[in-house]
Amino acid sequence: MKIIPSFVFLLLFTQKIPWVDGDCFYHSPTRHCSCSLVDLTNIMSIVSCIQASSFEFQGGSFVDTTEYLSYSVEMEQVLAMIHLPLTKISFVNVELSEAFLSTFIKWVFKIPINELAFENTTFIGNSSWQYMNGSSPYISFLRFINVSSYSLLDRTADFSYLGDWISKLKEITLEKSHLTSIPCNISLLFKTLSSLDLSENVLQDKDISTSFCQGAFPKLEILKLRHNSLINYETICHTISEQQQLRHLDLSQNNILCSSSSVCEWQPSLVLLNLSNAGIEYLQCNLPKNCAILDLSYNMLTTLNISLPKLKELFLSYNRFSTISTTSQLPILQVLSIDWNPIKTIQRGQLQFFKQLNIFSANNNLYTCSCSFVHEMNEIANSGLKIQNWPDGYTCESPVLLSGKLVSEANLSFFECHKTLLIVVISFVILLIFMAIIICFVKINRSTKARSQNRHSGNLNSVHFHS
Repeated sequence: MKIIPSFVFLLLFTQKIPWVDGDCFYHSPTRHCSCSLVDLTNIMSIVSCIQASSFEFQGGSFVDTTEYLSYSVEMEQVLAMIHLPLTKISFVNVELSEAFLSTFIKWVFKIPINELAFENTTFIGNSSWQYMNGSSPYISFLRFINVSSYSLLDRTADFSYLGDWISKLKEITLEKSHLTSIPCNISLLFKTLSSLDLSENVLQDKDISTSFCQGAFPKLEILKLRHNSLINYETICHTISEQQQLRHLDLSQNNILCSSSSVCEWQPSLVLLNLSNAGIEYLQCNLPKNCAILDLSYNMLTTLNISLPKLKELFLSYNRFSTISTTSQLPILQVLSIDWNPIKTIQRGQLQFFKQLNIFSANNNLYTCSCSFVHEMNEIANSGLKIQNWPDGYTCESPVLLSGKLVSEANLSFFECHKTLLIVVISFVILLIFMAIIICFVKINRSTKARSQNRHSGNLNSVHFHS
């Protein structure tokens, strides 16, 4: 049923709510409403955003419960008039009592909300969640970024009341919040969670074993553990490999150590593995056999010898490769990124080794623009292979005369491109000339000797005649 503005006004008037100019800003194109936290006590501010699909409340503090409890009835009525569903409600740079959070959940209990987010938020105190026992709000995604609260280790009873809601959540992000672990009995409550992002916390190997105990997160498909304190690849593998539906695992920005003695086997479901910026110098660990996307960028790799028959995308940017390795068994590789490496030259044969390659990136390497390399790169560029950032990202480092020039514009003369041949030809010509000179000298010398001998013989004959 459509709610007309006059009816809203009448409703608010009968509830004896004073008309106050709101401070919320409504952006029509995106249907986004930005408010200060205090606007939650100014009902007319919220009414001004009645067409919004997303709300953001910035700055302020709600710690004293008397500040907002007196507006509960009116707020529930106003929120009931907002166009549904809502894509997002977020709180940014605020300090909230947990009692306020509990009250806010009651306000929006029957409103479908895709995402509820808290960023740079401090939660104060504790609250009772008994009213949630056996019921749940229509919120499917929770996001916490840089938040602080009481330790989860002391909240088992509270989470038991939230169990029905937690069991229906699909996605949770908990970043930059100094999280050390998730107690096993809480992890077991997430029956249908498909995506979990625990990036930029302080999780260690032993904490992973606790948080991902047997039976925890049974439907998990995406797990992000970027920028924690993880080290032992074998320990991580043995723990995470219990997740039978896991498709995407992000271990980037950890200090990962792995050895050739690794025997851990990943689940067949795992197809995307991110090991970028993990301090890897030698890749000796077991990789998922069904891996289709592998990110090894920002490491210290100089060689690569892997066999992944289903790998389609390989990212090797910002490593220490001096050449494109053709030792790996990657029969269906389609995307190869090897930019920002000390590679000086590329040959067509190296790329033809990857028979299904169609996207290639090798910009910002230290290219030596020899005639053969310039010719090869131009041939590759015209072969139908999609070269990312070509030609602007491909420049010559040497020789000095071409330093800074684009590879595609590196003009080398015939003489520069055939120096060796010219040297051979010139040397051969010089040799021929030298041999001709020697032959001429020998002939002249012989001719001179012959004339001298003839002259000497003539003189002898003359002497005999006069006698």
